[in-house]
Amino acid sequence: NQLKICVIEGSQTEIDNALEMIRDKFPLKRYSDLTLEQVIIEPPVPTVSLASEQLCLKLLEGINNDTIVSCMVGPDHLFLQQPTHPSFPNLNLLSDYMNVCYSEANCPMLPNPLPENPVCAAYSLGAWYRALIISRDDEADASYVKFLDYGGYASINNSDLRQIRADFLMLPFQAAECFLANIRPVGGEGAKWADEAFNLVADLTKGAIILTQIAEYTEDGIPLVLIYVAVRPQQIVFLNGELVNRGFAEWISTEEYLAEEGEVTT
Repeated sequence: NQLKICVIEGSQTEIDNALEMIRDKFPLKRYSDLTLEQVIIEPPVPTVSLASEQLCLKLLEGINNDTIVSCMVGPDHLFLQQPTHPSFPNLNLLSDYMNVCYSEANCPMLPNPLPENPVCAAYSLGAWYRALIISRDDEADASYVKFLDYGGYASINNSDLRQIRADFLMLPFQAAECFLANIRPVGGEGAKWADEAFNLVADLTKGAIILTQIAEYTEDGIPLVLIYVAVRPQQIVFLNGELVNRGFAEWISTEEYLAEEGEVTT
């Protein structure tokens, strides 16, 4: 019941002789699943798209998801991690392995021309992260990327991007992007968030487990969420409503939100 891996090294003749010995031990009639056919393993090329459902750790509908804020793009635009998910403890281990691997000078650069929306390894703030390339600026020789495990966006020099190893894609991407449902900055469509709104969200969510419910989705499939923050054992703050109560946001229907989002996208 245990998987065993046999690695054979040598000339083609030596390998063929070894395979014959293995076949003698495992006759084809009895072990028909053991074909001994050659498997061609291509060098890993970062053509994995973020649309690959199996690679993205998603929030679940109909429940309170235990989450933490890993990145805040805006008071209503957050990236959430799920610290109680079984895969989450492996994130630090993956980060350590990536930092060791990509510290070597012989790690392959990205191919040119670049495939559409590839996942790659990106160097930022002294460490390597899994990232999705959103766009490229050939004049600046840089790429605009989304960080897949911690969230956020940044412009990274192409010299700080590398091909992603296939085994570094085994762990689901940990950061789920979302928007707070049914609110927008005070002032209507096109208004900007006040600095105090950023500070409020940062203060309330820092180090806190927050309960996240999916209310709806944008046209791009990004969840619109309701967030409840346990600021004290007996006190829960509804983050969407708190931004409204503090005068930083105003309520908006889901239909209005999606209509505005569609206009911006267009």
